[in-house]
Amino acid sequence: VGALDGTLVHAIIPSSQQTVYRGRGNGKCYQNVLRICDFNMIFTFVYIGWEGVAHDSRVFTEVMAAPSNNFPFPHPSKYYLCDVVYTNTRGFMAPYRNVRYWLGDFRHRHARLKEKFNHAHAKLRNVIERAYGVLKARFLILDKMSPYPFNVQRNVIIVCFTLNNFIRKEKISDELIAQYE
Repeated sequence: VGALDGTLVHAIIPSSQQTVYRGRGNGKCYQNVLRICDFNMIFTFVYIGWEGVAHDSRVFTEVMAAPSNNFPFPHPSKYYLCDVVYTNTRGFMAPYRNVRYWLGDFRHRHARLKEKFNHAHAKLRNVIERAYGVLKARFLILDKMSPYPFNVQRNVIIVCFTLNNFIRKEKISDELIAQYE
């Protein structure tokens, strides 16, 4: 069906709430964003607003558990590709743990069966990284958010994803898409 992953988007947070939005050791504040895209680099689901310190797997579990989030569960015979922070469950396929996975690890080296699977998985799952690379290159505000109220920041992120999809679907001539395809 596609690929899913979490990412951090820069956020401006009131000082009284910054502790839970601080991200991964650099002191800046972020919101954790769960995103899903198809193999045409179209984002099909985005959930925004989680604290930057929240682990991707926790965000994923909580978002799936709440019916109000309208999480797009895949058909029983289909899968989303995800990375190792997610567990293999029906509809979600992660790579083998403790086996080479990242594309750069496979340069000119022989691979065993599980490594071959992980290599194929990584090549396909890379679509989520490329799609987000286009989005971040197009909308620099995602790396340096303006000091809007938090609910406005969330709306800005939604608009970025929506406009990106519009450009992609309408096949508007775009150097960024060509660069990341």
